[in-house]
Amino acid sequence: MLFQKDGVFMKRRELVVVLLCMLILSNIATYRFTRFFFSSPALEVSRERDEAGLFWEVWDILEKKYFQPVEEERMIQGAIKGMLQSLDDPHTSYLSPESMEDMLIHTTGSLSGIGVEIVEDEGEILILRVIENSPAQQVGLIRGDCIVEVKGKSMDGVKLDEAARLLRGPSGTTVKIVVRRAGEEDPLQLTITRAKIEMGTVFAQVLEKGVGYIRITNFDQGTGKDFSESLTFLEKQGLKGLVLDLRDNAGGLLDEAVAVGEVIVPSGEITRVVDREGNVQERYFSQAKPKDYKIVVLINEYTASAAEIIAGALQDSGKALLVGMPTFGKATVQYLQFLSDGGGLRYTIAKYLTPGGHDLHKHGLQPDFEVNLPPEYYLQYRTVPRNLEQGDSGERVILLQNMLSFLGYPVEITGVFDTTSGDYLKEFQRNHDLLPTGTLDISTREHLRSALSEKAGKVDEQLKFAVDILKG
Repeated sequence: MLFQKDGVFMKRRELVVVLLCMLILSNIATYRFTRFFFSSPALEVSRERDEAGLFWEVWDILEKKYFQPVEEERMIQGAIKGMLQSLDDPHTSYLSPESMEDMLIHTTGSLSGIGVEIVEDEGEILILRVIENSPAQQVGLIRGDCIVEVKGKSMDGVKLDEAARLLRGPSGTTVKIVVRRAGEEDPLQLTITRAKIEMGTVFAQVLEKGVGYIRITNFDQGTGKDFSESLTFLEKQGLKGLVLDLRDNAGGLLDEAVAVGEVIVPSGEITRVVDREGNVQERYFSQAKPKDYKIVVLINEYTASAAEIIAGALQDSGKALLVGMPTFGKATVQYLQFLSDGGGLRYTIAKYLTPGGHDLHKHGLQPDFEVNLPPEYYLQYRTVPRNLEQGDSGERVILLQNMLSFLGYPVEITGVFDTTSGDYLKEFQRNHDLLPTGTLDISTREHLRSALSEKAGKVDEQLKFAVDILKG
């Protein structure tokens, strides 16, 4: 578990990182009904061709008479995808063996690797964060390093998921990488021994005296336990109010959401699971005593699934207020079945309702207080332009000028990278102890990212509104 001590929004950048905490592929809002279902073995399926009728008739025609040889495996994959697409359910899908591996990593909250978060930045693979006490930290990797080679393969133009797969590997194995670092003339050549990396999902801090803050990024194995420990930590500081931040939380494991609910939701129902006929399959309850402090839950349009379960239960209990924007509206439960090829079938088996019986599917939760964020807040998620030269124009120049303006530099938004824009960029570099070149090198872009993230925290009107409620 990690207790965040610095800025509230150090984890916000995770939204734009496709791979989180040691390079995982994101999978939105996937649930398991129970641990048994999640680890269920492949089913043995036997079906004679003549039972399928029309399907095999078409198959045989193509196999024998198509103008070129057909790839059987490709045909099977296409048939499966077409069958699932006909359900018109974005949460029902086939997972390849590689995607299945990523899913297991995502839901168990740990994997073996070097311990970095990476981001793709205009064709380059940059290190966004180095996990504390990880192999990457031990060999001296730092934020902003550009990974140019992994296992002898150039990373120029390589997609983020491919870079992730090359960096991952069994604990105890080694991987050779080459890194370019700002200010270093020669690239760094490193051999790193991979290790098991634990990925945190719960981050807590004291905002100010009596006001605590907990952010849950997603619901993986261990989230319930970490949340309980984080809440106990804050309560020992003497809580008068708690902000529970579920913004951008796409969901995760149902049982971990229930574990969080058992701690924070007052005694009563947390959620109920119903089948397609509306029959209740399961109810989940909390026995927790009502908290003697106020609770405000932050939500937005990317709050989904397991996160909506917690937010909805707290809203229905009347013991918490929701602040932000309407949520995503995913109220279905998925079953993950292993398949014989090492892949998996993720399919919807039921949906959940709030304690008050509200069906959130495609509707979402409505906040008690709707509070939007200024457009400048989202600049922190944009890729900082690079390779701009005097006289360049267009959207990339406008983006840079908006970033500098947001950071307090009175640059005019002209869309042209002129001398004045270059002078303000130099001023930014001098203010951050960088060589004032007026060019967007790796170090400058990384300092811009950090400055934008820090400034975004100061214009987070949703958080400010929540704190005002707790103090008022």
